[in-house]
Amino acid sequence: MVKKMHISGERRFHLLAEEPLEWQRIKERGFAMITRTSWCRNVTTPQIGIIGAGNMGRIHARVLNNARALAGVADTDFQKAKQVSETYGAPAFSDFEAMLEEVALDGVIISTPTFTHAIIAEKIADKYDSIRGILIEKPLASNLRDAERVARILNRKKIGAVVSHSEIYNPVVERALDLIMSGNIGKPRTVVHDRRGFVQPSRIPSLGDVFEDIGVHDFDIMSRMSSGSARLFAQGCIQEGTYNSGTVLIKFDDGAEHVFHLSRQYVGRKRTMDVSGTKGTLVLDLFGQIIKVQDLDQEPLADSRTIRLPQRGATIKVYGEPVQEVINDFLKCIETGAKPRVGLNDGIAALRIVEAARKSAKFGKVVKIDVQPRSETSPTR
Repeated sequence: MVKKMHISGERRFHLLAEEPLEWQRIKERGFAMITRTSWCRNVTTPQIGIIGAGNMGRIHARVLNNARALAGVADTDFQKAKQVSETYGAPAFSDFEAMLEEVALDGVIISTPTFTHAIIAEKIADKYDSIRGILIEKPLASNLRDAERVARILNRKKIGAVVSHSEIYNPVVERALDLIMSGNIGKPRTVVHDRRGFVQPSRIPSLGDVFEDIGVHDFDIMSRMSSGSARLFAQGCIQEGTYNSGTVLIKFDDGAEHVFHLSRQYVGRKRTMDVSGTKGTLVLDLFGQIIKVQDLDQEPLADSRTIRLPQRGATIKVYGEPVQEVINDFLKCIETGAKPRVGLNDGIAALRIVEAARKSAKFGKVVKIDVQPRSETSPTR
């Protein structure tokens, strides 16, 4: 049996499956496995393993490595895990259970295809009591039933969970929500969410439909500024057997309306949000990190205020990279038991809207929904 232990050696060992001789030398020296610490790593930082070394898994690995929190990476395609290992030095595995058994971890990040999120989270919760936190890439699961089941299991096991709706951590969105909640533009009346880009058709099956893959970001943002009874109508275009683009209209009983333009077959990248309120408007460029504010009682060019947020890597912490802020929140939840900014209830609430959009698009009918304000449904962990 491999013994888990902490070491702070002067060398960086790449413990890969293709290196049995090196592995044997390490065992002969009495080192069983690099676990929570290695080269000059801060032993107080929670140690995290990544399950899934695809696009998002590699981003998480970079951020965790900078935080000295990367302790292992697993992917069924071992070459992907090996590439991350060779870049950052953390041990690589082809089986996430082997990683959990051989490396002392405080938490894991699940960045695998959407349809695997639930089963992996459940298996970890059932078998590995040492895990104190799980970060699940969006969406929480591929359907509402699985999401609710995962939430029950994680809550019963008292495992802290963060759902990576990373746009909630985007400094532009964060500042815009502050401006809206502070009454700067009055009550939001019409909000247009535009999220478009391109995804290779070969990746579509692992990502699910456009509503769950990218719509969850904007559905969560909406619920933080508008809530109550509403009617939803959605339409979509099918590619590779699933909705790859779509438009969703949500009309609240109080008169507020949100329009969502979602597409993964758009050349280029576009992420914007226009908020028209009773006192003014906000125009957000989520990529350019710019917020334009205009009061309704002013001439368009007389007193237009533009808030330009610092670029990535600025010293002002609040204006950091969204994924960095997700990881910071995750580590804090493990260390202190604090509530995450996006928890299980947020993931479930977004999926309720996803399923309503699917139903509307499939049958061509209006679907009634009830959007709960996020402040009232925040998870206990």
